[in-house]
Amino acid sequence: MEKENSAGSTGNTGRDKRKGASGEKSIGVNAILNFIKVGCSIVFPLITFPYTSRVLQVESIGKVNYANSIITYFALFAALGITTYGVREGVRKKRGAQFERFASEIFTLNLLTTAVSYAVLFIMLLLVPKFRDYRAVILIQSLTIFLTTLGVEWVNTVYEDYFYIAVRSIVIQILSIAALFLFIHRPEDYLKYACISVMSSGLMCVANWIYCRRYVHIRILSDPAVFRHLYPMFIFFANNLAITIYVSADTTMLGWIAGDYYTGLYAVSVKIYQIIKRLMTAVYTVTIPRLSRFAGNGDWQNYRKLLTRICCVLILLLVPSMTGLAVYAKNIIFIISGERYLPAVRSLQILAIALLFAVGSGVVVNCINTPNGFEKTSLSATIVAAVVNVGLNIFLIPVLRQDGAAVTTVIAEAMVMIICLVRLRDLDHYVDVHEVLVQAAFAAAGAALILGISAGVGRTGLSPLHSLLLGLVLCPAAYAVLLAAGRNTYFLSAAQKLLRSGSTPNRFR
Repeated sequence: MEKENSAGSTGNTGRDKRKGASGEKSIGVNAILNFIKVGCSIVFPLITFPYTSRVLQVESIGKVNYANSIITYFALFAALGITTYGVREGVRKKRGAQFERFASEIFTLNLLTTAVSYAVLFIMLLLVPKFRDYRAVILIQSLTIFLTTLGVEWVNTVYEDYFYIAVRSIVIQILSIAALFLFIHRPEDYLKYACISVMSSGLMCVANWIYCRRYVHIRILSDPAVFRHLYPMFIFFANNLAITIYVSADTTMLGWIAGDYYTGLYAVSVKIYQIIKRLMTAVYTVTIPRLSRFAGNGDWQNYRKLLTRICCVLILLLVPSMTGLAVYAKNIIFIISGERYLPAVRSLQILAIALLFAVGSGVVVNCINTPNGFEKTSLSATIVAAVVNVGLNIFLIPVLRQDGAAVTTVIAEAMVMIICLVRLRDLDHYVDVHEVLVQAAFAAAGAALILGISAGVGRTGLSPLHSLLLGLVLCPAAYAVLLAAGRNTYFLSAAQKLLRSGSTPNRFR
């Protein structure tokens, strides 16, 4: 035991050197690093998806996405809410032997759930006739289940080590891009495409397993005490399951009811929608460990200050982004995937609306409910949304195909956000509602400005590419002028930091 404490102390000394004078890692720097990581993961599909969607074509893309939607459920069971639970509890005990024991218990439990998940998957592949044509691609993609367990990325999140996460992701994505262009040349190569996707996530997980040893030496335990984590983890698992159902059930049911063609069309819409969603999510994800610690210590002043800042920044980014996505949906799909995918335009425009509720519900669930122990509220909201989503899909998909799947996503995301907000009662205790509404007014004005500019650009008769490029220049520029003229404090603060070359960056916590 003394040896373990000594090791933990040594590791902490090394880590403290990477912190600032206050002993805290900068939330601002972490947010930028996470934004860079997510941005690179967005650049990757923007480079590769136009190529793969044209080479593999609609049906093959549909097969890969349908198989991936199946694997999502088994991966979810294997994870069993461990990531969320591990981060929330880990930040409160991330020193020496106590954290090492905790991490080993969580990892051991994760291995057991992974083994059960694989057993059920193999049984389903043998018994379900619908899976017969997808067995090869499902088996390939199932490797991500074990690799994710091995990756224990939640350890890096506990220690807020976003620099390593960003560098690792960028390097591996570059390797994946090279592999894609080397090996994918025809529609029959969709299995190779699945292998490359697995290779990308697999390399990240293996690298992470090696790297996390600088923080903790994880062991497999035979102690029955590992099962004491099951109940609190199960709440997070049930919540994640419900979220997965209303997020992934669309693709699964679309493939089951309508076939690979419509699944392929919807895959393009979802891919673009998820790009924007992941960018927005990157803004608040890095704050979850800090918010959990503030809540655990009862430090409501710093908690409210940090969450208010995050909400304000998000709304200033989100509303103009979803407006631009809806307006330029046709241009984006035509440029990324070609004319054959244009029937996906309407579903993308519908999903643009879903962004508001998806990001909003993400903030409430992850930044308020989870740090404060309100996960049962999140669970009940997501269960209701999942049931409604599946029920509506049964009726809407046969009639509206991919558009029906998009509509149910909007409804499900909106239900989660509304139910969670209603049950909070005293929202102003956690976030400055007045300040958020002020920023929402700025964002709404920006959205109106984007609509006006895009209407003018649309009358120029430019090609889809040139029209989109012109909009990408004019809309952000006009929005920046609007924020500057309105003396928006968040915009001016960000601009000052960009212009302050060589000075010590401010931290916001």
